Amino acid sequence: MKFFVALSVLAVFGTVTALKCFTCNSETDSACNDNFNSDSPALQSAFVVDCEEKDGLSPFCRKLSVYIIHNASEFRVQRDCGYMKREGYDCYQKRSEDYVMDTCQCENELCNGAPSLSTSVATMFAIAVPIIARFL
Repeated sequence: MKFFVALSVLAVFGTVTALKCFTCNSETDSACNDNFNSDSPALQSAFVVDCEEKDGLSPFCRKLSVYIIHNASEFRVQRDCGYMKREGYDCYQKRSEDYVMDTCQCENELCNGAPSLSTSVATMFAIAVPIIARFL
């Protein structure tokens, strides 16, 4: 009997709970865009997933805001589970000639639905300069 009690206690404490994150892409569903209502039961039902550990890596939630700069500027938001975290940064930016990508990473439940993970002034400036330069 003591064996079963001990086994039950170990099972409870040994269970790893998954981190819940929003997973969606505004390219395929406009409800994922920056005007995201993370409190909406419909959006939670459609977009919340359990991010399980993969290859020994703990998950975190991530939001990517991508500005694609070509003939017509395009904006996309992607929310998902991440596994290779960039240490030392909550948010960071990558740039090239044809895109600007803001990435924010967080470790709390459903944190990638937060409005605080939205467009920075630096990003808007980074997008505006190449577009204006084309007209000069």
